[in-house]
Order: sequence, then C-alpha cells, then structure tokens
Amino acid sequence: MDYHFDFWPIWERRDLILEGLVTTIVLSLAALALAAVLGTVVGTLGTAHSRALRTLSALYVECMRNVPLLVHMYFWYMALAFLKLPAFTCAMFGLSLYSGAYVAEVVRAGLGSIPAGQTLAGLAVGLTPLQTLRYIVFPQALRVIAPSLASLLSQLIKDSSLASVLAVAELTYQASAIEGQTFRTFEVYIVISLLYLLLVTVLSQTIAWFAGEGVEARLSDA
Repeated sequence: MDYHFDFWPIWERRDLILEGLVTTIVLSLAALALAAVLGTVVGTLGTAHSRALRTLSALYVECMRNVPLLVHMYFWYMALAFLKLPAFTCAMFGLSLYSGAYVAEVVRAGLGSIPAGQTLAGLAVGLTPLQTLRYIVFPQALRVIAPSLASLLSQLIKDSSLASVLAVAELTYQASAIEGQTFRTFEVYIVISLLYLLLVTVLSQTIAWFAGEGVEARLSDA
C-alpha cells in the first residue's frame, strides 16, 4: 500500500480539534454530575426498607439501561422536539439518564456490601438514618464503588461521541468535519483516538484518586 501520512492538514485545523475536545470534556462532566446525583438517589432507594421504593428504583434501572443510548438521545432531540432544547442539552440528558442507571446499580451494590451492623451502630449512638448514611455508610461504600465509578466515567466519555449524530461539535463530530475537508482519514482518527485515550486515562485516574482521598479524609475525621 503506497500511502504517505501527512499530519500537517490536521495541525492546521487544530482549533477545531481543541473546540471539540473542550465540548467533549464539558459534555462528559455535565452528564457525569447529573448521573452521579441521579444514580446516588436511585441506588439509595434500591436499598430502602420500603418495597415500593425498591420497585421504583428497579424499574428506573431496567427501563433506562435496556434502551440504547442513541435512542435516549433521539428521544430528547426528536420526540420532544417541541421543547426546542439545544442539541447539547439533549445529548447531556440522554447520557445522564442512561449512565445514571448504571451508577444506581453500582451505588446499590456498594451500600449493600456494608455490614448491617454499621447502620445499627450509628442508630444506637443517636444518629438519624440520614446521618448514618452520610457519615458512616456512604464513606465506607465509596471505597468499594470508586473503581467502578471511574470505569463508568471512562465509558461515559466514550459514549459522548454519539452526540455527533445530533450535530454537537464534540471530538468525533469535528473529526468527521476535518476528514471531509482534508480526506486525511487515517491521520485525523489517529489523533482523535489518542486524545480520547489521554482524556479517559487522565479523568478516570483523577476521579479514582479524589474518591480515595475523600474516603481517607472522612474515615480519619471519624
């Protein structure tokens, strides 16, 4: 195969790649924040004594994670087009609702791994159920779920590439635009792949480190 690599056309359009990288980071972090809040609430409900709350939690998880992510995005962008939401917002909602179901399962499993005696001990010293969760159960569960949350973050960043079908100018969308302008397919997707690799590695390691440091600080304070 007589093919000569030429990365110069890609370098000339580095501003587009930078814009796509920033959009990918912002989209991923915004979706992660919503997914973390939603997943924590739903996952906690999954460990409640009330059967109705556990059922609601299970229904959300099954309904969200058994529908393809692309369908979630299309639902917000097309089925709810009358809301006139920006494409970025539709992609963010789709990502957060879909990923929130996986976060909920991780949280539920993490809380379930803490011995019931820990909760009883907190209640015995006068803490309310909410305070027991906050100061005793959650800090210990975080140690268990941190690696899984870092893995979910990695997956969320990669899943954000589907936002390109909604014309959100993230990395994959910009790569397609550059490829159409330069016809340097190999070069542009090599660059984009390396950026995704760097982004996923840095952010997943960062969240794992912060989670670990947070757990150590809470346990030492206790």
